[in-house]
Amino acid sequence: MPRISVLIPTYKPNSLHLTETLEGLLAQTETDWECIICDEPTDVDTHAIVMEYLVDERFQFHKNEKCLGIGGNWNRCVSFAASPISAFLFQDDIWEPTYLETALSILGKHHSVGFVSINHRYQHDDDLWTKDGYHNLDKVKAKVLRPGMWSKEEFLTMWLERNMHPNLIGEPPFVVLRKSVLDEVGPFDEHMVQFLDVEYWLRCLQVTDWFYEDTIQGRFRIHGNAASFQNNDSGNGLYDRLTCYERLIKGLKGPMRKKAIQSRNRSVEDMIKKFMVRVKKGKGASSQGSSRVIKFVLLHPFIVINGFIKVISRRLLN
Repeated sequence: MPRISVLIPTYKPNSLHLTETLEGLLAQTETDWECIICDEPTDVDTHAIVMEYLVDERFQFHKNEKCLGIGGNWNRCVSFAASPISAFLFQDDIWEPTYLETALSILGKHHSVGFVSINHRYQHDDDLWTKDGYHNLDKVKAKVLRPGMWSKEEFLTMWLERNMHPNLIGEPPFVVLRKSVLDEVGPFDEHMVQFLDVEYWLRCLQVTDWFYEDTIQGRFRIHGNAASFQNNDSGNGLYDRLTCYERLIKGLKGPMRKKAIQSRNRSVEDMIKKFMVRVKKGKGASSQGSSRVIKFVLLHPFIVINGFIKVISRRLLN
């Protein structure tokens, strides 16, 4: 059995990007891995791109019979994983040669840690409006994250104080998880668009400790065709945060549950401000997001009304 399963979900990959990704995997100092590629059925011939790599028996290629979506394809990758540790690697991203070795060393030394986040650079291939957000993320991480192990209670408390913003755990291709944790918390939410990783990290934090490795071990590529940019630009996932809060609150008890409720209420105000900005720009939000917020309003009308009053009052005062 390989020490680690590398999971690559693909959807219309850029051949140059995917080749660079796979070459980065082959360059790893840790060589005891299996690589599972699950490809969505599109007009891009991904098999032709990866065919030369399949002569290496560590690689597997699986073609989905139908499009499963982001979460569905992530879950299919997990279903093939045979190793005790799993690491997602996206079709655009590049690991430094010591990435897997670093992650395995941490998990070998810290048995209470169920998942590890590893620092990385953001590679901006296009000049997109999201660039400032990523720069701010780097600043926040440098300010609030100390390297090393965090207990689940300690990290969750800090993150709730920040209203779960930004995503401090990070993007899946720079998070390595024990399969026992994947099995315990269950599959990714296939109906969630932009926040499915955050929702998953919150479930993980309810069952295991976390480790942050601050050495730069790769590059997360940002370009106009990336799913993360398209979801941000369309408004998809704008209200997924509400679902995350509702599920988290349901799973917590005592003082931590109270902190989650307080954080949710503050986040409602923040989401109202973001929604008003999008409306002003003529963008609005996706129909999926709208249906979720309507459900939330029906469940918590006073929280939403209070949030609108506070936001409008601040605007009038300014």
